[in-house]
Amino acid sequence: MKRGRLMEVSEKKQLEVSPGEAIRSRRNLLGWRAIELARRSGINPGTLNAIEKGRIASPSLKNLSSIAKTLGISVAALFSEAYSDSERVFMGGNQKGQHILEFPKDGLRIVCYTPLVPSVFVGKVIVKGETRVEHRVLPTSGMIFVQVIMGKLSISFDGKDQLVREGNYAFFDGCFPHSYHNPHFKESTFLLVTAPSFLTRPSTL
Repeated sequence: MKRGRLMEVSEKKQLEVSPGEAIRSRRNLLGWRAIELARRSGINPGTLNAIEKGRIASPSLKNLSSIAKTLGISVAALFSEAYSDSERVFMGGNQKGQHILEFPKDGLRIVCYTPLVPSVFVGKVIVKGETRVEHRVLPTSGMIFVQVIMGKLSISFDGKDQLVREGNYAFFDGCFPHSYHNPHFKESTFLLVTAPSFLTRPSTL
């Protein structure tokens, strides 16, 4: 009988992961030079070089999505080795999460509570003040649960704006057009649950 694994997440395991090494490894596997990947993905060669070498540790979601799509993998695969969904894993942790993904150009900071698996994503999203997050930035075609932890969040769903206040939640189908907007000048934080994970779904960016 295969036992589950309890993984305690200590502060030492908190990391701001850089996708550069994974991009370079996948590119080499495909036999492409960096200039070829840059051309195919529409990324400036200098930007790609800086990402691969870790000089840009937190690339924009748009660039990561373009690169991942060109490489034929998910955005999540750029950040960690895939966990097998067949593994019986029992994970424990705290509010600091498993991974921290920084996307300053998009006004987002994402704390992942779950490992980067295709079936589900659970984490908190911190949105800068007066920032709009379009559907294509956090893409999913499955069900979405959002609970506002701090501040306010306006969710535009199928053409209608719904204001979700601190402590309240919303549950909706991600197949319909939607976006998130922090109307306040301060940061807003919300719990996000998507099934399947928005990080492993092919992006439309």
